[in-house]
Amino acid sequence: MEKIAIHDANILIDLVKTGLFSLCLALQYEFMTTHIILEELYDPQVAIIRPHILSGKFLVIQISRDELQDIQQLASRHPKLSEQDCSAYYYAQQKNAILLSGDKNLKSVAEAEGITVRGIFWVIDELVRTAVVSKSDARTFLSSLRTHNKWLPGNEFERRVREWGE
Repeated sequence: MEKIAIHDANILIDLVKTGLFSLCLALQYEFMTTHIILEELYDPQVAIIRPHILSGKFLVIQISRDELQDIQQLASRHPKLSEQDCSAYYYAQQKNAILLSGDKNLKSVAEAEGITVRGIFWVIDELVRTAVVSKSDARTFLSSLRTHNKWLPGNEFERRVREWGE
């Protein structure tokens, strides 16, 4: 059975902006997010994701009323997390899934509860490891990522550039 991976908004944004979104769907995971996370994205970003939703390659979890109450309780217990963050956390926990997020607060809370959290570098590493993208292409994606996301640690970029050659 495929492993499940739940996307947070920041990972979706990075994947869409760098052109990696459709490529990441080639990995052997069942990828999904919640409808309230998808609602955070801009229309052009959703337009890139929508065909993959329609094809069934990317799933959107529709949150029930009861589940929303549970998520809101999580958000009240963790004031540094948004309701959207808590929805990703909640379903990662419920589905024993990997949580894909670059949010430090969300990562801290989720890992404290035993949830495996991975970020954008892990996605790119997996794409290279499984030969979905070449090392050369991965360097190009890293360059694009660095342009779009100034918050990511420079040492992680540099290590991969060295590992993947010039």
